[in-house]
Amino acid sequence: MWRRFRSKSLAPRRPVLFMEQWALALLTAVALVVGIAAVVIVLVNR
Repeated sequence: MWRRFRSKSLAPRRPVLFMEQWALALLTAVALVVGIAAVVIVLVNR
């Protein structure tokens, strides 16, 4: 079991995001923030 855990946890990992995905990730984050802010504004102004 220790050998399996060590090989998985210490293995070289692939990057979280590839270069082509950064723009899409940024756009998604902006859309999420704008959506959450819109909901908060609507609920506050009720």
